[in-house]
Amino acid sequence: MRTVALRERLPTVAGDRGPVKSGPPRLDGGGRPPCRAWTGLDRGSLCRGVRPTASTPPLLIEGHDLISPRPDIRPDTQPDSRPSRRRDRATARSAESAGIDRAAAREEKRAQQSWVEGAEPALPVRATRPEEVVFHLGPTNSGKTYDSLQALAATGSGVYAAPLRQLAHEAYAKLSAQLPPGTVGLSTGEEEIDPLAPIVCCTVEKAPMRGALLVLDESHWVADPDRGHHWARLLLTGEYREMHLISAAEAYLLLKPLVADAKHVTVVNHKRLSRLDVLRAPVRPADVRPQTLVVAFSRKTVYAVAAELDRHRAGKVGVLYGALPPATRREVIDRFTSGELEALVTTDVIGHGINVPATTVLFAETTKFDGEEVRPLRTWETAQIAGRAGRYGLTGHGKVGVLTGISGLRPDQGLLMAGAAVARGEAVSDLPKRAPRLRPELEDLGAFEAVDLPEALTRWMAWARAATRDQAMTADDVTSLILRVHALLPLLRGPLAAAGDLETVWRLVNLAIDYNPPRRTRWLVLARAALQHAVGLPVRPETVLPDVPRGGNVEDYEQAAAAARDAQTLLRQFPGVAGLSSDDAAWVEEECAETISDLLPEAIAFGRSGKCTECGRAIAPWFTTCRPCSAPSGRTGSDRDRRPGGRRAAGRAAGRALGGRQGGPRGRSRRG
Repeated sequence: MRTVALRERLPTVAGDRGPVKSGPPRLDGGGRPPCRAWTGLDRGSLCRGVRPTASTPPLLIEGHDLISPRPDIRPDTQPDSRPSRRRDRATARSAESAGIDRAAAREEKRAQQSWVEGAEPALPVRATRPEEVVFHLGPTNSGKTYDSLQALAATGSGVYAAPLRQLAHEAYAKLSAQLPPGTVGLSTGEEEIDPLAPIVCCTVEKAPMRGALLVLDESHWVADPDRGHHWARLLLTGEYREMHLISAAEAYLLLKPLVADAKHVTVVNHKRLSRLDVLRAPVRPADVRPQTLVVAFSRKTVYAVAAELDRHRAGKVGVLYGALPPATRREVIDRFTSGELEALVTTDVIGHGINVPATTVLFAETTKFDGEEVRPLRTWETAQIAGRAGRYGLTGHGKVGVLTGISGLRPDQGLLMAGAAVARGEAVSDLPKRAPRLRPELEDLGAFEAVDLPEALTRWMAWARAATRDQAMTADDVTSLILRVHALLPLLRGPLAAAGDLETVWRLVNLAIDYNPPRRTRWLVLARAALQHAVGLPVRPETVLPDVPRGGNVEDYEQAAAAARDAQTLLRQFPGVAGLSSDDAAWVEEECAETISDLLPEAIAFGRSGKCTECGRAIAPWFTTCRPCSAPSGRTGSDRDRRPGGRRAAGRAAGRALGGRQGGPRGRSRRG
């Protein structure tokens, strides 16, 4: 009725655009019916009886769409203001909500960082000042450690502390040979021999906090980002009558403020006792002489270099790297010292003060992966390693050079010359000037329950950063402890809640077990086992201490030995878990170490030596297969099929001996 009347009275729109057509509503460019908002009315207005005004007479078309009669405005181009207003209001509400959240977060952070009156911690101090502090400064092979050990032996009571178990063993052996039986003991994270003896040789983490005389070897480790806080705590709070600090000269300014309360300070500058020359020409594997250390910086590269050297000195080449059990490392060093091994391929573990009768040190590479990136060696790192050549009293003058002829390795002669100058004491090194780091003790946190630890650690870190702003130290980053607590708290529900007291949780999160992937799961499994044992729940022994592998390769036994060391760490803190003791774990590690020693010659002889495990082509040692062999089947299959099967079989055998994964798309992480 009205629809028909309107259509008859206004037959056209915009004059010359023709009659209004019937049918379904026209769609705009977005696939929607034309918007109804720009006539000033909507369908609801018409349904409620609202009439259009004379100024804006609408048209009602079939399909119930309203369009404007104005010829200068097209329905498919006029914007709709209502969605934009809604978006603006939503944006304003979101911004307001975000502002409230930020303000609440700031208030919560301030609350976390505030201390109850009287509960604020204080920087660590010692109750008794040291009478004498002696700095022994100088390059490698300058007699610093020898003089300090002589002072310790003359005193007859005290502590020798070092960063590595091997150094503690060396000091223990030297002092035991010099002093009466029962005078010297040993204490490391893995073993203890008469730890209550008058003189104890130990790692820094095991050093007692008081005594007559402290010899702290490799004191520049105070700047280490991971373990330096142990050095800082010992120097700041250790109550020793006398301290002998052994270090590179560049670390003196880092160490001096930590013992500023000493009554008397003496600085002894040592000079290198033997000459150190740089070989002008590179050395090839066939020309390597006896008493030579060859340095590489990964397990794969160590085996590749050793395999190449073994071709020229069969059975006379050894390997040394961090994943080997301590007992195996000591055996390898003993064999090199006795002359049974003529060449030793080692990682930079040799640069931390380990003394061997090496005449020559050759660098197979001068770059290393430091956990974040592959970078050139720093001069102080190069100097620490190069200084192993020409040990005074063990060999004559030392020589340092580069080894060539290994696929993918290109050592830098210029970097080596700069490091040798530092090792001779002729140049200053680039030892990082990191401030010593301070880490909290449990009593510093003001926590009452385990659930308080994340907030307490955050509060302590903020306080320590402010408190040490004008000090010679800085606050350690305790984020790793916070992550461990957060990982542990979900376990403290249900039956295990009774074992989750504050002290137990603090001991668990401070266990010296690697928390970096993929070892993170191992720490959590051991922590759960300790909690289950504490509440009387059964724990399967293999959960804590895996059995010695039955058959396998070197890598299998290395992993089993590492698991046994983790079990020892747990069982020394929480004895009796799963009915085990630390001696049980030590036995498993010893069994693995013996088997590794038996397997090493075969692993070296069948090492990949920088060759593709499929075809034998020369590649960089850290790759498993070359690029053609790693291509998907079908692309280069005809080429691979034509290669001699004998070389392929030999490559696979080498992979099994080394414990590496075999080549092919499923057996490697990178392509050569």
